[in-house]
Amino acid sequence: MKYFRSYPWGLQLILFLLLIFSMMLFAGFMALTLLPKFTGYYYEQLLDINELSPVTLINTAVMVQGFGSLFVFLIPAFLFAYLTHPKPAEYLGLKPAGKPVQLVLVILIMLGAMPVLQLIEGLISHINFGAAVRKEQAANDHMMNAYLIMPSFAAFIRAFIVIAIIPAIGEEMFFRGVLMRFAKKRSRNMLLPIVFTAVIFSYSHTNIYGYLSIFLAGVLLAVIYYLTGSLLCSILAHMFFNGFQVILTYMNNTNATVKSFLDNNAMPFYFVIIGAALFSGSFYLLLKNKTPLPENWTDDFPPEEKKDEEWDFMSKG
Repeated sequence: MKYFRSYPWGLQLILFLLLIFSMMLFAGFMALTLLPKFTGYYYEQLLDINELSPVTLINTAVMVQGFGSLFVFLIPAFLFAYLTHPKPAEYLGLKPAGKPVQLVLVILIMLGAMPVLQLIEGLISHINFGAAVRKEQAANDHMMNAYLIMPSFAAFIRAFIVIAIIPAIGEEMFFRGVLMRFAKKRSRNMLLPIVFTAVIFSYSHTNIYGYLSIFLAGVLLAVIYYLTGSLLCSILAHMFFNGFQVILTYMNNTNATVKSFLDNNAMPFYFVIIGAALFSGSFYLLLKNKTPLPENWTDDFPPEEKKDEEWDFMSKG
């Protein structure tokens, strides 16, 4: 088998884009043809759901969202790694954390970052970008609220899988595992790859007022991957970030104290201060316990294979 790593950088990128396009076409075909047969709903109906939509329609939309994440992010990233390298997990950076303490620190970092990022999103929401933008943002908010309607524990598990687990694995493999690797091959430092992937990561979400906070979260996830050398750490951080919202929303439905707190839209400013302090302290400790990606982490061939290839070339010559 000739792996994609044997091809030039540009051809590898084209193959990756073709793989994404193929998976999106396949997912679109299933949504347009098979969805009505098995659910009785058309894809267009899923685009306009809100909190008042029928439960069966919301459940269908949640499941389609999950399958969409699989076919747009997770499957293309995994297939590309499988076709590119004999060790796809190693290619994607799927290895244990360099130090066990990193697993705790990345969770604390994301926990501390949450109030700050939420504050940024809240401030941006007060900017008037026009009626069209507000209408689009309102539709997105209604859709997310519908996804987070969890009248039962089974609904909570379904929402947690679709909103937290699948995106965390798929998007980290896609953006940090593959795209950041591509970008680093054309950059002398980590700044461009981190910023580039964070921009694409933010743009892939439909939360207009949240673009800046999502961009900053993308930067943070990329930095976590770089400092730990393990994509599992950024997956854990991403999963916690998304999952915490799902858990709080579910508790909001079942716990009067949490509901009373969350119904008050104005976040206490001391939460932001505490969050910033927690973030700063945890990030400092992560820097002290870093096990960064090696200099040659983007190499498609390890040094020993390069030597074998050079020897084969010289022997044939």
